[in-house]
Parts: sequence; C-alpha cells; structure tokens
Amino acid sequence: MEETTSQDSLGTLQQQVTQIAQLLVQLQLENQQLRESISLRQQPQIAPPTSKLKLPEAFDGTRSKLRGFLNQVRLIFQLHPHEYPSEEARVGLIGTLLKGSALDWFSPLLEKDAPEMHDHVAFILELESCFGETDKQRIAVSKLRNMRQGSRPASVYASEFRRVAVDVEWDDLALRDCFRYGLRDDVKDLLLTMEDSDSLAEIIKSAIRCDNRLFERRQERRARDTRSPPPTQVSSSPKTLMEQNEIATPMQVDRSTIRGPLSAAEKRRRMEERLCLYCGGPNHIARLCPVKRGNRVDQSE
Repeated sequence: MEETTSQDSLGTLQQQVTQIAQLLVQLQLENQQLRESISLRQQPQIAPPTSKLKLPEAFDGTRSKLRGFLNQVRLIFQLHPHEYPSEEARVGLIGTLLKGSALDWFSPLLEKDAPEMHDHVAFILELESCFGETDKQRIAVSKLRNMRQGSRPASVYASEFRRVAVDVEWDDLALRDCFRYGLRDDVKDLLLTMEDSDSLAEIIKSAIRCDNRLFERRQERRARDTRSPPPTQVSSSPKTLMEQNEIATPMQVDRSTIRGPLSAAEKRRRMEERLCLYCGGPNHIARLCPVKRGNRVDQSE
C-alpha cells in the first residue's frame, strides 16, 4: 500500500517537473523575442530615398564650371552618405561625371590605380589643381571692382557679389563699400533715407528692399499711364480752328469741294470782318471769289 502511494507521488512530481521545463522554454523564447524587438528599435532607421537622385551635368574641363560642379557633388555626398559610403565609391561617382578633357585626365589615374582613386578629398584637390582657377583671389578682386548692378534686380546682383566675395580676404567694411559702389544710382539715393548698415548682410537686405520699392513704383506709374492716356489738345473755339486752317493752307485747297453750309455765327462773323462768304478770304466778295471754279476759269481765260 505504501509502495503504491510513493509511486503515485513520484509520477505527479515528474509531471510537475515536465510542466516547469515547458514553461521555462516558453519563457526563454519570449525573452529572446523581446530582446530582438528592443534591439531593432534601438538601431537607427535609414529611410529609403523618396525620389531618384538627380546627378549634376557632366564636367567637360571648363574652368568656370568646375566650382559649381564640385559643390553639387559635395552636396550629394552630404545628403546621401548611404549611397556612397566608401572613398572608392565617391571617386567613382566623380569619374562617371567627367567628359572631354577632364575624362582624358581621369583615365590614366583609373588605369594605374593611383592613390587618388582611394581618397576622394585628394582626388578633388588634384582635379582643382588641373582645371580650377590658378589665382582665385586676384581674379575675384578684379571681378568685384568691376561688378555693377545695371538693369538686374538687386537680389541677383547680391547673389553674384557674395559668390565672388568668398575668394577674397577683405574685411566686412571693404565688402560693404564695394557692394554699395556697384548699386544702381536710384537704389543708392533711396539707401540715403535709411540708417547705415553695420554688416554686408544688412546692406544687402536694405538694397533689395529699396530695389523692390522702386520696381513697385515703376509698375504703378506704368499702370496709371495705361489707364489714363494723355488728353489730346482741342481748339478753344471753331473760330480759332478755322483761322488756323486758313493760316496753315492759304489758297491751297479748293474750298468749293469742302464748303458746306455756314452756321449763323460764322456768317455773321464774316460779314462783320468783311470776309468772303464763300471761302472766308479777305478783299473780295462771294460773287467774285477766285476760289469758285467758274471764276478761276474766267480768270484763266
């Protein structure tokens, strides 16, 4: 009897151990899943590009275009580092965007696997030494001294001025004076009504504001002139107009072809001034008027 009871207790204990082992395995699985979930949340998520990457136009070796080309390439490296993570990938991108004389320069470096092919900074420096400006500061100084706003908006002039001013080592005061000197005269005149600017950024902002105001004023005047054309001059009285016609073309027009019925006022005027009632001329009467066709024929005979 006691042996049967002990066997039953042993069987029950084994069942409990088995259940505990199953629970332990289940807990281990849940723990592993939880760790994986936490690890995924902690990892930085790199969002895929929302649009296709637009590459700059290929560089053909023109010196004036190198600066803009390299700035576009640097911007691509900054905005899309996951697209070009290695030095070789960055040099390779620049190499695929070369043509003409620039491609001729690149080909030997690629074929010989030059050290510049594994360092994109050194590669760019080598590219600038071959196709960049040899004396940036001297060229920039000459450009700034001869730069004028002209008919351009002040914003366009300021943009070009800032782009060139990067290559000079002038202080802010010299840059302000040079920028003001190149402005159009009407913008300078309007700047005189404003407080002096303490920096290049402030004087650029003020100049753009003045230029915009002048443009708006010109538009207002143009619209006003379009809506209200200048009035034409009209003679003060029919008498003045008729006298001007008589003085302008005396005896040169056959009044018989244009004569109409006289108004009462005009007829009275001619009688008071002893003028011909037919042509309005002096020193004769209508019956003997030389303008009449019949009278001209008689005189010719």
